[in-house]
Amino acid sequence: MSPRQRRLVSDFKKMKEEFSSHPYIFFEYDGDDLPPERYIVKFKNIKGLKLTESKTADKKELEIIREHKIEIYLHADYPRLKPQCNILSEIFHPNFRMASPNDICIGDYWASGETLVDIIYQIGDMITYQSYNVTSPLNGIAAKWAKENINLFPVDNTNLRQGELDIIFIDEDPVINLS
Repeated sequence: MSPRQRRLVSDFKKMKEEFSSHPYIFFEYDGDDLPPERYIVKFKNIKGLKLTESKTADKKELEIIREHKIEIYLHADYPRLKPQCNILSEIFHPNFRMASPNDICIGDYWASGETLVDIIYQIGDMITYQSYNVTSPLNGIAAKWAKENINLFPVDNTNLRQGELDIIFIDEDPVINLS
């Protein structure tokens, strides 16, 4: 088995372990090809933003949306090169291009040690504006808006990473919350 094939198998196993009973993140793949090279990932019940026409149709307004759909393609050069990530639903965000090819910037630098699960969590954090980059945007209008409205972020504080430890200090003693 080639190193790429081992990585695809490992990613598929981690995807099933991490997201099979996740409350917010779901995925599909073409069942004929195992391990998959293409995933459709859905985020449900987390807030993101979408630009819509106003009722007067002379300006645009922002609307909260709670469902998001992305596609991740693990091309022949993956994991040496980052996967191709595209948004399939509307979104208003500096790091999502809403014109063809509707790609998602998952970072200016890629490390092959990043897992597919890490990428999905990163995109979820981006959707909720817990993470965004306005210095090298794919959507300049969204980047300008984000710079001017930083006080509105994040639009959703949901911790997508299940089972991570949250340490809360109460009267200087740490309390561990398994969320």
